[in-house]
This record gives sequence, structure tokens and C-alpha cells, in this order.
Amino acid sequence: MALVSMNKLMNHALNNNYAVGYFEAWNMESILAVVDAAEQTNSPVIIGFGGQFIGSKKRTIKENIYHYGYLGKAIAQQSKMPIALLLNESHEIDLLINGAKAGFNAIMYENHELTLQESIEINKYLVKTAHYIDVTVEAEIGKLPDADIATNTINGGQKTDIDEAVYFVDKTGIDALAVSVGNVHLMESGKAQLDFDLIRLLRKNIKVPLVLHGGTGISDEDLKEAVALGMCKVNVGTILKRAYISSIQQYLKQNDIENMDPHKIIGRGGESDMLCSARAAIAVEVTKFIKIIGCGNKAHLI
Repeated sequence: MALVSMNKLMNHALNNNYAVGYFEAWNMESILAVVDAAEQTNSPVIIGFGGQFIGSKKRTIKENIYHYGYLGKAIAQQSKMPIALLLNESHEIDLLINGAKAGFNAIMYENHELTLQESIEINKYLVKTAHYIDVTVEAEIGKLPDADIATNTINGGQKTDIDEAVYFVDKTGIDALAVSVGNVHLMESGKAQLDFDLIRLLRKNIKVPLVLHGGTGISDEDLKEAVALGMCKVNVGTILKRAYISSIQQYLKQNDIENMDPHKIIGRGGESDMLCSARAAIAVEVTKFIKIIGCGNKAHLI
């Protein structure tokens, strides 16, 4: 199936009482693992990469967004599933514009240091530019707290203000709104406390699809409830990297790699290939979320 509009996927989810998952990748194995899970469960999904990671000034080698865009678009177009391609949470406007040119059909700008009016002006520009080439625009009102696994603390954050969100959506024309309702970035414990009353009010007052970031840190039961209340897109990232790392750690413990053919360890794609095992581990986690948020066996409906 061809690359499908993220707006189309979200609105179908909203109208049919489920959520579509955005599963953030960082390399070839991770993005293919998401598609593996989607095809195994007949599910629409959103694939993509984190703009703040690709565009980070701390990278030792500057990345080319066209590599990621061309890769993601080709994978989506070759899949049998309806798939959108998102460049998520970028701090750079130029990266988003070039990402849209490279093949991403959904983009999201994020910068919590801006005033509301500054954020409105930037997103108005992005909407005008992106909609011209049929690219979906997501934005955020409120700020998710960040979890620090090293110190076991949660820092910052501000819940979404309903009036501010309504005003922002009306002035910008964005297609989807990410909200802060107790969800937490980078949390791995599944103990985020969602504000279901706020979700109800947001769904009642906001005319565009609502997005829940920080899916890793939310319990299965709370995720199901959030979807039932109208969340139609859920972002998942942290747990996928954890699964990838854990798989490689286990492989290294179980195998005497010093006495193995390195081509069998990486590159041949057989049972002894470390990266294949890691890809499979990611797919397992994606499949779990697909079942929780209800997008399994929905692909044929789109």
C-alpha cells in the first residue's frame, strides 16, 4: 500500500474507537521491526524518527535528513499496510521543511522556550507550507515532564490548558494536538498518573485528533482508558530502545563472540545474527502496544 496520510489514519482511529501507534525508530532494524509487527497483526501504524535526535547539535557526525526520509518512505511504500511517516518533535524549522521534501508526510515542531504567540506563528507557517504538499502537522500545548532513570526523579512539565489549546488549534490550523495530561517522557516504569477528567474535557473542546506522547510510561489499563476517552494516536519510543539494548546484551552473554564468524554475528541475517534478534525483540514490544491501543486488524478498513 502507498504511503498514507497520518491525518487519515488518526481520523479513522478517532471515528472507530481505537488509536494508531507511532513507534519511533533510530536505524534500519528498528524501523523494519515496526513494519514487521504491523504486517503480522494487520495494523495501520506510523513510523518515523525523532527530529531532536537526528538534528541534535551533540551528534559527532551531522546527519542528512534526506537519508532518513527516503528510507522511511521506501519502506512504507513497499509495505502491505497503511503507513504514515513522521518526523517527530524537531526543534529546527529547516529540518522539518527538508524532512517534508525528503518524504516525511507528517511533521511536528517542538520548542517549549517560545511564547504561545511565537509558537502560533511558527506552526501557522508550517501548516501553510506542509498542507501545500499534503503533509500533516502535529503540535503540542502543555509540556510533558521528563523522567530521569539515573536519579529516579521526574522533572518539569505543565499540563495542557484547555482554553489555550482551543485558541492554539483555531489560530494555527494544525491537524493533531499532543497534550500533557499526566504522561511523562522517558519513563519506563508504567506508573504515569493520567488525568482522565482533563482528557474528557480536551476531547470535548478540541476539534482535531488528540495525541498521547510517552506511551512507555503508561500502564496497559490507563492506555486503554485514554483511548476509550478519545486519544487516537499514542507515541512509543523508550521501551523499543530498551528492548533492542537488552536483546544485544543477552546475545553477548550467551555467545562466545571471540570465536565466532563476525559475518554470522552481523550481516547474514540468520539465526546467529545479533541484529535480527534485536529486530525481533522490538517487534514483540510493538505488537503488545498494537493490542493495547486496539489498532490490530484495522488495516483492511482503511
